[in-house]
Amino acid sequence: MSTPNYSGESIDRIKKLERIRSLGVNPFAYRYDMTESIWAINSQYVAKLEEWKNSPFRSVEDVIATPTSAISIAGRVVLHRSFGKICFATIADGSDRIQILFSRESCSIVVDGAKKTELIGETEPVTAYKFAEKFIDLGDFIGVTGELFYTHKWELTLFVSEFTFLTKAIRPLPEKFHGLSDTETLYRERNLDLVTNDETFARFKLRSKIIREMRRFFESKWFNEVETAILQAQAGGAMARTFSTHHNDLDHDFVLRISLELDLKRTIGGGFSRVFEIGKNFRNEGTDPSHLQEFTMCEWYAAYADLDTNKKWTEEMFHHIVATCLPSPVVQVMNKTGEMIDVDLGATFASRRFPELLREYAGVDMFTDTMEQLQKIAKEVGVEKITGVGRANLLDDIYKKTARAKLIQPTFVFDYPEDLKPLARPNGDGTACCYQLVINGWEVVNSYGELIDPLVQRELFEVQSRAKAGWDEEAMEVDEVFLKAMEHGFPPMTGSGFGIDRLVTLFTGQGNLRDVVLFPTMRPIPTQGEEKTEK
Repeated sequence: MSTPNYSGESIDRIKKLERIRSLGVNPFAYRYDMTESIWAINSQYVAKLEEWKNSPFRSVEDVIATPTSAISIAGRVVLHRSFGKICFATIADGSDRIQILFSRESCSIVVDGAKKTELIGETEPVTAYKFAEKFIDLGDFIGVTGELFYTHKWELTLFVSEFTFLTKAIRPLPEKFHGLSDTETLYRERNLDLVTNDETFARFKLRSKIIREMRRFFESKWFNEVETAILQAQAGGAMARTFSTHHNDLDHDFVLRISLELDLKRTIGGGFSRVFEIGKNFRNEGTDPSHLQEFTMCEWYAAYADLDTNKKWTEEMFHHIVATCLPSPVVQVMNKTGEMIDVDLGATFASRRFPELLREYAGVDMFTDTMEQLQKIAKEVGVEKITGVGRANLLDDIYKKTARAKLIQPTFVFDYPEDLKPLARPNGDGTACCYQLVINGWEVVNSYGELIDPLVQRELFEVQSRAKAGWDEEAMEVDEVFLKAMEHGFPPMTGSGFGIDRLVTLFTGQGNLRDVVLFPTMRPIPTQGEEKTEK
Protein backbone atom coordinates (compact mmCIF):
# COMPACT_ATOMS: atom_id res chain seq x y z
CA MET A 1 0.00 0.00 0.00
CA SER A 2 1.35 3.45 -0.93
CA THR A 3 2.13 5.86 1.90
CA PRO A 4 0.33 9.23 1.64
CA ASN A 5 2.18 12.39 2.55
CA TYR A 6 0.52 12.88 5.94
CA SER A 7 0.99 15.99 8.07
CA GLY A 8 2.07 15.80 11.68
CA GLU A 9 -1.53 16.25 12.83
CA SER A 10 -2.68 13.40 10.60
CA ILE A 11 0.00 11.16 12.08
CA ASP A 12 -1.26 12.09 15.55
CA ARG A 13 -4.81 11.23 14.51
CA ILE A 14 -3.71 7.85 13.19
CA LYS A 15 -2.13 7.17 16.58
CA LYS A 16 -5.44 8.11 18.21
CA LEU A 17 -7.23 5.77 15.84
CA GLU A 18 -4.97 2.90 16.94
CA ARG A 19 -5.59 3.79 20.59
CA ILE A 20 -9.37 3.90 19.97
CA ARG A 21 -9.22 0.39 18.54
CA SER A 22 -7.19 -0.78 21.56
CA LEU A 23 -10.04 0.44 23.78
CA GLY A 24 -12.45 -1.82 21.92
CA VAL A 25 -14.17 0.96 20.00
CA ASN A 26 -14.75 0.64 16.25
CA PRO A 27 -13.52 3.93 14.69
CA PHE A 28 -15.54 3.30 11.49
CA ALA A 29 -19.10 2.34 12.41
CA TYR A 30 -21.65 1.12 9.88
CA ARG A 31 -24.89 2.72 11.14
CA TYR A 32 -26.58 4.90 13.73
CA ASP A 33 -30.31 5.29 14.40
CA MET A 34 -31.44 8.93 14.61
CA THR A 35 -34.81 9.99 15.93
CA GLU A 36 -34.85 13.29 13.97
CA SER A 37 -32.70 15.77 12.08
CA ILE A 38 -30.99 18.75 13.66
CA TRP A 39 -33.03 21.02 11.38
CA ALA A 40 -36.26 19.56 12.77
CA ILE A 41 -35.06 20.18 16.32
CA ASN A 42 -34.00 23.76 15.66
CA SER A 43 -37.20 24.51 13.74
CA GLN A 44 -39.28 23.26 16.65
CA TYR A 45 -37.41 24.88 19.51
CA VAL A 46 -35.63 27.95 18.18
CA ALA A 47 -38.92 29.28 16.83
CA LYS A 48 -40.23 29.23 20.42
CA LEU A 49 -37.18 30.92 21.92
CA GLU A 50 -38.77 34.30 22.60
CA GLU A 51 -41.73 32.60 24.24
CA TRP A 52 -39.40 30.50 26.40
CA LYS A 53 -37.40 33.54 27.49
CA ASN A 54 -40.50 34.87 29.25
CA SER A 55 -41.33 31.63 31.05
CA PRO A 56 -39.57 29.02 33.20
CA PHE A 57 -37.16 26.95 31.15
CA ARG A 58 -35.13 23.83 31.70
CA SER A 59 -31.56 24.36 32.78
CA VAL A 60 -28.83 21.75 32.61
CA GLU A 61 -29.46 21.03 36.30
CA ASP A 62 -33.11 20.29 35.51
CA VAL A 63 -32.09 17.89 32.75
CA ILE A 64 -29.74 15.93 35.05
CA ALA A 65 -32.23 15.80 37.90
CA THR A 66 -35.37 14.88 35.95
CA PRO A 67 -34.56 12.63 32.99
CA THR A 68 -37.32 12.31 30.40
CA SER A 69 -37.52 10.94 26.85
CA ALA A 70 -34.30 11.53 24.93
CA ILE A 71 -33.57 12.30 21.29
CA SER A 72 -30.79 10.87 19.15
CA ILE A 73 -28.94 12.80 16.44
CA ALA A 74 -25.67 12.37 14.56
CA GLY A 75 -23.27 14.51 12.59
CA ARG A 76 -19.77 15.83 11.99
CA VAL A 77 -17.97 17.64 14.80
CA VAL A 78 -17.27 21.18 13.55
CA LEU A 79 -16.43 22.81 16.89
CA HIS A 80 -14.92 21.29 20.04
CA ARG A 81 -13.78 22.91 23.29
CA SER A 82 -13.14 21.61 26.82
CA PHE A 83 -13.58 23.34 30.17
CA GLY A 84 -12.41 20.71 32.63
CA LYS A 85 -15.59 19.11 33.94
CA ILE A 86 -17.65 19.88 30.84
CA CYS A 87 -16.94 19.73 27.15
CA PHE A 88 -18.87 21.58 24.42
CA ALA A 89 -19.03 20.62 20.77
CA THR A 90 -21.06 21.57 17.72
CA ILE A 91 -22.20 18.92 15.26
CA ALA A 92 -23.67 19.34 11.76
CA ASP A 93 -25.75 16.75 9.93
CA GLY A 94 -26.30 18.42 6.56
CA SER A 95 -29.64 19.88 7.56
CA ASP A 96 -28.35 22.21 10.31
CA ARG A 97 -26.01 22.32 13.30
CA ILE A 98 -26.49 22.27 17.09
CA GLN A 99 -24.40 22.61 20.23
CA ILE A 100 -23.96 19.58 22.49
CA LEU A 101 -22.58 19.26 26.02
CA PHE A 102 -20.64 16.38 27.62
CA SER A 103 -20.43 16.28 31.43
CA ARG A 104 -17.83 14.40 33.45
CA GLU A 105 -20.56 13.56 35.95
CA SER A 106 -23.01 11.99 33.50
CA CYS A 107 -21.58 10.55 30.31
CA SER A 108 -21.57 7.09 28.72
CA ILE A 109 -20.15 5.71 25.49
CA VAL A 110 -21.97 3.01 23.55
CA VAL A 111 -19.75 0.14 22.36
CA ASP A 112 -21.28 -2.86 20.59
CA GLY A 113 -24.72 -1.86 21.86
CA ALA A 114 -23.65 -1.61 25.52
CA LYS A 115 -23.35 1.64 27.51
CA LYS A 116 -20.06 2.09 29.34
CA THR A 117 -18.76 4.81 31.61
CA GLU A 118 -15.20 3.48 31.38
CA LEU A 119 -13.17 1.69 28.73
CA ILE A 120 -10.41 -0.79 29.56
CA GLY A 121 -7.50 -0.71 27.15
CA GLU A 122 -3.99 -2.08 26.89
CA THR A 123 -2.69 0.63 29.25
CA GLU A 124 -4.74 2.69 31.73
CA PRO A 125 -8.59 2.83 31.71
CA VAL A 126 -10.25 5.75 29.91
CA THR A 127 -13.56 7.20 31.08
CA ALA A 128 -16.30 7.95 28.57
CA TYR A 129 -15.93 11.66 29.31
CA LYS A 130 -12.17 11.56 28.81
CA PHE A 131 -12.73 9.78 25.48
CA ALA A 132 -15.08 12.59 24.38
CA GLU A 133 -12.62 15.22 25.55
CA LYS A 134 -9.36 13.76 24.18
CA PHE A 135 -10.17 11.36 21.35
CA ILE A 136 -12.81 13.31 19.41
CA ASP A 137 -11.33 15.73 16.86
CA LEU A 138 -12.80 18.27 14.46
CA GLY A 139 -14.12 16.42 11.43
CA ASP A 140 -15.00 13.23 13.32
CA PHE A 141 -18.55 11.88 13.18
CA ILE A 142 -20.45 10.97 16.34
CA GLY A 143 -23.98 10.00 17.36
CA VAL A 144 -25.39 11.45 20.57
CA THR A 145 -28.45 10.80 22.72
CA GLY A 146 -29.73 13.26 25.31
CA GLU A 147 -32.15 16.04 26.18
CA LEU A 148 -32.45 19.65 25.14
CA PHE A 149 -31.95 22.71 27.32
CA TYR A 150 -30.98 26.36 26.94
CA THR A 151 -27.68 27.71 28.22
CA HIS A 152 -27.55 30.98 30.15
CA LYS A 153 -26.79 32.63 26.77
CA TRP A 154 -30.00 31.14 25.38
CA GLU A 155 -28.29 28.72 23.03
CA LEU A 156 -30.23 25.53 22.39
CA THR A 157 -28.01 22.66 23.53
CA LEU A 158 -28.29 18.91 23.79
CA PHE A 159 -27.07 17.46 27.08
CA VAL A 160 -25.38 14.19 26.12
CA SER A 161 -26.28 11.18 28.22
CA GLU A 162 -24.60 8.72 25.84
CA PHE A 163 -22.67 8.89 22.59
CA THR A 164 -21.42 6.56 19.87
CA PHE A 165 -18.19 7.10 18.00
CA LEU A 166 -18.88 6.77 14.27
CA THR A 167 -15.90 7.90 12.16
CA LYS A 168 -12.36 9.08 12.84
CA ALA A 169 -11.23 11.72 10.32
CA ILE A 170 -7.56 11.10 9.61
CA ARG A 171 -6.96 14.42 7.90
CA PRO A 172 -7.92 17.68 9.69
CA LEU A 173 -10.43 20.13 8.27
CA PRO A 174 -9.17 23.50 6.96
CA GLU A 175 -8.70 26.19 9.60
CA LYS A 176 -12.12 27.21 10.93
CA PHE A 177 -12.00 30.94 10.33
CA HIS A 178 -10.46 30.89 6.86
CA GLY A 179 -11.54 27.61 5.25
CA LEU A 180 -10.37 27.14 1.68
CA SER A 181 -9.29 30.29 -0.16
CA ASP A 182 -7.60 29.01 -3.32
CA THR A 183 -10.19 28.84 -6.10
CA GLU A 184 -8.77 25.72 -7.72
CA THR A 185 -8.72 23.91 -4.37
CA LEU A 186 -12.34 24.92 -3.81
CA TYR A 187 -13.29 23.11 -7.02
CA ARG A 188 -11.05 20.08 -6.48
CA GLU A 189 -12.04 19.55 -2.84
CA ARG A 190 -15.62 20.73 -2.81
CA ASN A 191 -16.32 18.42 0.14
CA LEU A 192 -14.08 20.61 2.31
CA ASP A 193 -15.57 23.79 0.85
CA LEU A 194 -19.03 22.53 1.85
CA VAL A 195 -17.89 21.75 5.38
CA THR A 196 -16.11 25.06 6.01
CA ASN A 197 -18.17 27.54 3.99
CA ASP A 198 -21.82 28.01 4.98
CA GLU A 199 -22.49 30.12 1.87
CA THR A 200 -21.30 27.30 -0.41
CA PHE A 201 -23.43 24.76 1.44
CA ALA A 202 -26.49 27.00 1.19
CA ARG A 203 -25.88 27.53 -2.54
CA PHE A 204 -25.97 23.82 -3.30
CA LYS A 205 -29.04 23.29 -1.14
CA LEU A 206 -30.68 26.05 -3.16
CA ARG A 207 -29.69 24.29 -6.40
CA SER A 208 -31.50 21.17 -5.19
CA LYS A 209 -34.55 23.22 -4.30
CA ILE A 210 -34.61 24.96 -7.69
CA ILE A 211 -34.55 21.61 -9.51
CA ARG A 212 -37.28 20.28 -7.23
CA GLU A 213 -39.48 23.29 -8.03
CA MET A 214 -38.82 22.83 -11.76
CA ARG A 215 -40.21 19.33 -11.52
CA ARG A 216 -43.24 20.57 -9.63
CA PHE A 217 -43.87 23.18 -12.31
CA PHE A 218 -43.73 20.63 -15.13
CA GLU A 219 -45.96 18.24 -13.21
CA SER A 220 -48.50 21.05 -12.82
CA LYS A 221 -48.53 21.33 -16.63
CA TRP A 222 -49.12 17.58 -17.11
CA PHE A 223 -45.59 16.74 -18.31
CA ASN A 224 -44.05 13.28 -17.97
CA GLU A 225 -40.40 13.01 -16.95
CA VAL A 226 -38.42 10.60 -19.15
CA GLU A 227 -34.81 9.48 -19.63
CA THR A 228 -32.93 9.09 -22.90
CA ALA A 229 -29.55 7.63 -23.86
CA ILE A 230 -26.25 9.37 -23.13
CA LEU A 231 -24.22 7.09 -25.43
CA GLN A 232 -25.32 7.73 -29.00
CA ALA A 233 -24.25 6.42 -32.38
CA GLN A 234 -24.53 9.91 -33.87
CA ALA A 235 -24.55 13.33 -32.25
CA GLY A 236 -27.51 15.58 -32.96
CA GLY A 237 -29.73 18.35 -31.67
CA ALA A 238 -27.00 21.01 -31.51
CA MET A 239 -23.84 22.27 -33.17
CA ALA A 240 -20.85 21.11 -31.16
CA ARG A 241 -17.75 18.95 -31.15
CA THR A 242 -18.19 15.62 -29.40
CA PHE A 243 -16.49 13.35 -26.91
CA SER A 244 -16.00 9.96 -28.54
CA THR A 245 -15.58 6.46 -27.15
CA HIS A 246 -15.61 2.87 -28.36
CA HIS A 247 -18.25 0.34 -27.31
CA ASN A 248 -16.29 -2.89 -26.93
CA ASP A 249 -19.24 -5.27 -26.90
CA LEU A 250 -20.89 -3.74 -29.98
CA ASP A 251 -17.49 -2.98 -31.56
CA HIS A 252 -18.67 0.46 -32.63
CA ASP A 253 -17.66 4.05 -31.97
CA PHE A 254 -20.17 6.11 -30.00
CA VAL A 255 -20.31 9.71 -28.82
CA LEU A 256 -21.55 11.30 -25.63
CA ARG A 257 -24.73 13.22 -26.40
CA ILE A 258 -24.55 16.95 -27.00
CA SER A 259 -28.31 17.51 -26.68
CA LEU A 260 -31.46 15.83 -25.39
CA GLU A 261 -33.55 17.11 -28.27
CA LEU A 262 -33.84 14.42 -30.94
CA ASP A 263 -34.76 11.50 -28.69
CA LEU A 264 -37.33 13.62 -26.83
CA LYS A 265 -38.95 14.58 -30.14
CA ARG A 266 -39.03 10.89 -31.11
CA THR A 267 -40.78 10.28 -27.79
CA ILE A 268 -43.44 12.83 -28.75
CA GLY A 269 -43.74 11.02 -32.08
CA GLY A 270 -44.34 7.83 -30.11
CA GLY A 271 -47.48 9.20 -28.45
CA PHE A 272 -46.42 11.20 -25.39
CA SER A 273 -47.93 14.67 -25.54
CA ARG A 274 -45.67 16.46 -23.03
CA VAL A 275 -42.25 15.29 -21.86
CA PHE A 276 -39.24 16.73 -20.07
CA GLU A 277 -35.81 15.44 -19.10
CA ILE A 278 -33.09 16.70 -16.77
CA GLY A 279 -29.76 15.20 -17.77
CA LYS A 280 -26.11 15.62 -18.66
CA ASN A 281 -24.77 16.82 -22.00
CA PHE A 282 -21.15 16.82 -23.15
CA ARG A 283 -19.54 19.20 -25.65
CA ASN A 284 -15.83 19.00 -26.36
CA GLU A 285 -15.24 22.74 -26.49
CA GLY A 286 -13.45 25.49 -24.60
CA THR A 287 -14.11 26.43 -20.99
CA ASP A 288 -15.02 29.91 -19.78
CA PRO A 289 -17.21 31.29 -16.96
CA SER A 290 -20.39 30.54 -18.95
CA HIS A 291 -19.36 27.25 -20.62
CA LEU A 292 -18.40 23.82 -19.31
CA GLN A 293 -17.78 20.67 -21.33
CA GLU A 294 -20.05 18.65 -19.01
CA PHE A 295 -23.24 20.40 -18.02
CA THR A 296 -26.80 19.70 -16.88
CA MET A 297 -29.69 20.53 -19.19
CA CYS A 298 -33.44 20.52 -18.88
CA GLU A 299 -35.39 20.11 -22.13
CA TRP A 300 -39.15 19.87 -22.60
CA TYR A 301 -41.45 19.33 -25.56
CA ALA A 302 -45.21 19.80 -25.80
CA ALA A 303 -47.41 18.59 -28.65
CA TYR A 304 -50.06 20.94 -30.09
CA ALA A 305 -48.56 24.02 -28.39
CA ASP A 306 -46.86 26.93 -30.19
CA LEU A 307 -43.99 29.33 -29.45
CA ASP A 308 -46.30 31.87 -27.78
CA THR A 309 -47.38 29.22 -25.25
CA ASN A 310 -43.73 28.25 -24.86
CA LYS A 311 -42.80 31.85 -24.03
CA LYS A 312 -45.68 32.12 -21.55
CA TRP A 313 -44.70 28.90 -19.74
CA THR A 314 -41.02 29.86 -19.60
CA GLU A 315 -41.84 33.14 -17.90
CA GLU A 316 -44.25 31.37 -15.55
CA MET A 317 -41.57 28.84 -14.63
CA PHE A 318 -39.05 31.56 -13.79
CA HIS A 319 -41.58 33.42 -11.69
CA HIS A 320 -42.53 30.18 -9.89
CA ILE A 321 -38.90 29.42 -9.03
CA VAL A 322 -38.32 32.98 -7.84
CA ALA A 323 -41.43 32.90 -5.65
CA THR A 324 -40.64 29.52 -4.07
CA CYS A 325 -36.83 29.60 -3.82
CA LEU A 326 -35.59 33.18 -3.48
CA PRO A 327 -36.16 35.82 -0.80
CA SER A 328 -36.56 38.51 -3.48
CA PRO A 329 -37.22 38.55 -7.24
CA VAL A 330 -34.35 41.01 -7.62
CA VAL A 331 -31.00 39.19 -7.62
CA GLN A 332 -27.49 40.53 -7.85
CA VAL A 333 -25.40 39.07 -10.65
CA MET A 334 -21.84 39.64 -11.74
CA ASN A 335 -21.38 41.22 -15.16
CA LYS A 336 -18.40 40.64 -17.44
CA THR A 337 -16.40 43.43 -15.78
CA GLY A 338 -16.84 41.90 -12.33
CA GLU A 339 -19.43 44.43 -11.12
CA MET A 340 -22.52 43.31 -9.21
CA ILE A 341 -25.74 44.52 -10.85
CA ASP A 342 -29.44 44.02 -10.12
CA VAL A 343 -31.58 41.77 -12.31
CA ASP A 344 -35.35 41.63 -11.78
CA LEU A 345 -36.49 38.05 -12.40
CA GLY A 346 -40.02 38.77 -11.22
CA ALA A 347 -40.92 41.44 -13.78
CA THR A 348 -42.46 40.89 -17.22
CA PHE A 349 -39.66 39.85 -19.59
CA ALA A 350 -38.79 42.09 -22.54
CA SER A 351 -38.87 40.95 -26.20
CA ARG A 352 -36.50 41.92 -29.05
CA ARG A 353 -35.90 40.67 -32.61
CA PHE A 354 -32.46 39.41 -33.60
CA PRO A 355 -32.35 41.46 -36.85
CA GLU A 356 -33.23 44.65 -34.95
CA LEU A 357 -30.49 44.06 -32.37
CA LEU A 358 -27.91 43.54 -35.12
CA ARG A 359 -28.97 46.77 -36.82
CA GLU A 360 -28.98 48.76 -33.56
CA TYR A 361 -25.70 47.59 -32.06
CA ALA A 362 -23.61 46.61 -35.12
CA GLY A 363 -25.13 48.45 -38.07
CA VAL A 364 -25.78 45.13 -39.80
CA ASP A 365 -28.65 44.32 -42.13
CA MET A 366 -28.79 40.54 -41.87
CA PHE A 367 -31.00 40.25 -44.96
CA THR A 368 -29.03 42.36 -47.47
CA ASP A 369 -25.41 42.77 -46.30
CA THR A 370 -22.91 40.75 -48.33
CA MET A 371 -20.42 38.30 -46.82
CA GLU A 372 -17.64 40.79 -47.52
CA GLN A 373 -19.50 43.47 -45.55
CA LEU A 374 -20.20 41.07 -42.69
CA GLN A 375 -16.57 39.93 -42.55
CA LYS A 376 -15.41 43.56 -42.39
CA ILE A 377 -17.80 44.35 -39.53
CA ALA A 378 -16.94 41.10 -37.75
CA LYS A 379 -13.26 42.00 -37.81
CA GLU A 380 -14.01 45.50 -36.49
CA VAL A 381 -16.00 44.19 -33.50
CA GLY A 382 -13.40 41.57 -32.56
CA VAL A 383 -14.74 38.30 -33.98
CA GLU A 384 -11.73 35.99 -34.10
CA LYS A 385 -12.71 33.64 -36.94
CA ILE A 386 -14.09 35.49 -39.97
CA THR A 387 -13.25 33.05 -42.77
CA GLY A 388 -14.34 29.44 -43.08
CA VAL A 389 -17.55 30.37 -41.26
CA GLY A 390 -21.08 30.25 -42.64
CA ARG A 391 -23.15 33.42 -43.00
CA ALA A 392 -25.54 32.54 -40.17
CA ASN A 393 -22.71 31.73 -37.77
CA LEU A 394 -20.95 35.00 -38.68
CA LEU A 395 -24.13 36.96 -37.96
CA ASP A 396 -24.42 35.18 -34.62
CA ASP A 397 -20.78 35.94 -33.75
CA ILE A 398 -21.29 39.64 -34.51
CA TYR A 399 -24.43 39.66 -32.36
CA LYS A 400 -22.55 38.02 -29.48
CA LYS A 401 -19.75 40.59 -29.68
CA THR A 402 -22.08 43.59 -29.78
CA ALA A 403 -25.73 43.26 -28.76
CA ARG A 404 -25.94 40.28 -26.45
CA ALA A 405 -23.76 41.72 -23.70
CA LYS A 406 -26.10 44.73 -23.50
CA LEU A 407 -29.12 42.56 -22.61
CA ILE A 408 -28.99 42.56 -18.82
CA GLN A 409 -32.63 42.23 -17.79
CA PRO A 410 -34.49 39.06 -18.94
CA THR A 411 -35.13 39.45 -22.67
CA PHE A 412 -36.67 37.11 -25.24
CA VAL A 413 -34.70 37.40 -28.49
CA PHE A 414 -36.70 36.15 -31.52
CA ASP A 415 -36.11 35.45 -35.21
CA TYR A 416 -32.57 34.13 -35.47
CA PRO A 417 -31.28 33.18 -38.96
CA GLU A 418 -32.94 29.96 -40.11
CA ASP A 419 -29.60 28.37 -41.11
CA LEU A 420 -28.53 28.76 -37.47
CA LYS A 421 -31.57 26.81 -36.24
CA PRO A 422 -32.00 23.81 -38.57
CA LEU A 423 -34.41 22.06 -36.17
CA ALA A 424 -36.78 25.03 -35.89
CA ARG A 425 -39.65 25.78 -38.25
CA PRO A 426 -38.65 28.42 -40.87
CA ASN A 427 -40.70 31.62 -40.82
CA GLY A 428 -40.35 32.04 -44.59
CA ASP A 429 -38.32 35.27 -44.45
CA GLY A 430 -34.90 33.81 -43.67
CA THR A 431 -35.56 33.63 -39.95
CA ALA A 432 -36.51 30.67 -37.77
CA CYS A 433 -39.47 30.30 -35.41
CA CYS A 434 -37.44 30.43 -32.21
CA TYR A 435 -36.27 32.56 -29.32
CA GLN A 436 -33.51 32.66 -26.75
CA LEU A 437 -33.97 34.09 -23.29
CA VAL A 438 -30.94 36.25 -22.52
CA ILE A 439 -30.09 37.42 -18.99
CA ASN A 440 -26.96 39.38 -18.11
CA GLY A 441 -25.58 38.64 -21.57
CA TRP A 442 -25.96 34.88 -21.15
CA GLU A 443 -28.16 32.69 -23.33
CA VAL A 444 -30.20 30.94 -20.67
CA VAL A 445 -33.11 29.36 -22.59
CA ASN A 446 -33.29 28.19 -26.22
CA SER A 447 -36.79 27.52 -27.60
CA TYR A 448 -38.28 26.48 -30.95
CA GLY A 449 -41.53 26.26 -32.76
CA GLU A 450 -40.46 22.81 -33.88
CA LEU A 451 -40.03 21.82 -37.51
CA ILE A 452 -42.15 18.71 -38.25
CA ASP A 453 -41.93 18.60 -42.08
CA PRO A 454 -39.48 15.73 -42.82
CA LEU A 455 -38.75 16.95 -46.37
CA VAL A 456 -37.73 20.43 -45.24
CA GLN A 457 -35.85 18.89 -42.31
CA ARG A 458 -33.85 16.71 -44.71
CA GLU A 459 -32.94 19.76 -46.82
CA LEU A 460 -31.74 21.68 -43.76
CA PHE A 461 -29.73 18.68 -42.55
CA GLU A 462 -28.09 18.41 -45.98
CA VAL A 463 -27.11 22.09 -45.86
CA GLN A 464 -25.54 21.45 -42.47
CA SER A 465 -23.82 18.31 -43.72
CA ARG A 466 -22.22 20.19 -46.62
CA ALA A 467 -21.00 22.85 -44.19
CA LYS A 468 -19.49 20.16 -41.98
CA ALA A 469 -17.72 18.56 -44.93
CA GLY A 470 -16.43 21.92 -46.12
CA TRP A 471 -15.50 24.12 -43.19
CA ASP A 472 -17.67 23.82 -40.09
CA GLU A 473 -16.75 20.86 -37.87
CA GLU A 474 -19.54 21.75 -35.42
CA ALA A 475 -22.33 21.58 -38.03
CA MET A 476 -24.91 18.79 -37.89
CA GLU A 477 -25.00 15.70 -40.06
CA VAL A 478 -27.98 14.03 -41.74
CA ASP A 479 -29.62 11.86 -39.06
CA GLU A 480 -31.53 9.11 -40.85
CA VAL A 481 -32.88 7.58 -37.63
CA PHE A 482 -34.46 10.88 -36.61
CA LEU A 483 -35.72 11.59 -40.14
CA LYS A 484 -37.37 8.17 -40.34
CA ALA A 485 -39.19 8.85 -37.06
CA MET A 486 -40.31 12.23 -38.39
CA GLU A 487 -41.52 10.62 -41.63
CA HIS A 488 -43.84 8.44 -39.56
CA GLY A 489 -45.39 11.70 -38.36
CA PHE A 490 -44.79 14.24 -35.59
CA PRO A 491 -47.64 16.34 -34.16
CA PRO A 492 -47.28 20.14 -34.07
CA MET A 493 -45.04 20.91 -31.11
CA THR A 494 -42.86 23.43 -29.35
CA GLY A 495 -39.78 22.73 -27.28
CA SER A 496 -37.34 24.41 -24.96
CA GLY A 497 -33.94 23.73 -23.44
CA PHE A 498 -32.01 25.50 -20.72
CA GLY A 499 -28.83 24.91 -18.78
CA ILE A 500 -29.53 24.34 -15.12
CA ASP A 501 -25.96 25.32 -14.24
CA ARG A 502 -26.43 28.71 -15.90
CA LEU A 503 -29.81 29.18 -14.28
CA VAL A 504 -28.47 28.48 -10.78
CA THR A 505 -25.40 30.65 -11.42
CA LEU A 506 -27.66 33.61 -12.19
CA PHE A 507 -30.09 32.90 -9.34
CA THR A 508 -27.23 32.76 -6.81
CA GLY A 509 -25.25 35.72 -8.13
CA GLN A 510 -22.15 33.78 -9.10
CA GLY A 511 -19.78 34.65 -11.92
CA ASN A 512 -18.70 31.17 -12.98
CA LEU A 513 -20.61 27.96 -13.71
CA ARG A 514 -18.06 25.98 -11.69
CA ASP A 515 -19.34 27.73 -8.56
CA VAL A 516 -22.65 25.85 -8.84
CA VAL A 517 -21.25 22.46 -9.94
CA LEU A 518 -20.31 20.21 -7.04
CA PHE A 519 -17.23 18.64 -8.61
CA PRO A 520 -16.34 20.37 -11.90
CA THR A 521 -13.94 18.63 -14.26
CA MET A 522 -10.33 19.66 -13.63
CA ARG A 523 -6.98 18.64 -14.98
CA PRO A 524 -5.81 15.81 -12.67
CA ILE A 525 -2.99 16.58 -10.26
CA PRO A 526 0.01 14.39 -11.14
CA THR A 527 0.57 11.53 -8.70
CA GLN A 528 3.94 10.73 -7.21
CA GLY A 529 6.41 9.79 -9.93
CA GLU A 530 4.49 11.58 -12.70
CA GLU A 531 5.59 14.80 -14.30
CA LYS A 532 3.04 17.49 -15.02
CA THR A 533 2.82 18.27 -18.72
CA GLU A 534 1.28 21.36 -20.21
CA LYS A 535 -0.21 21.74 -23.64
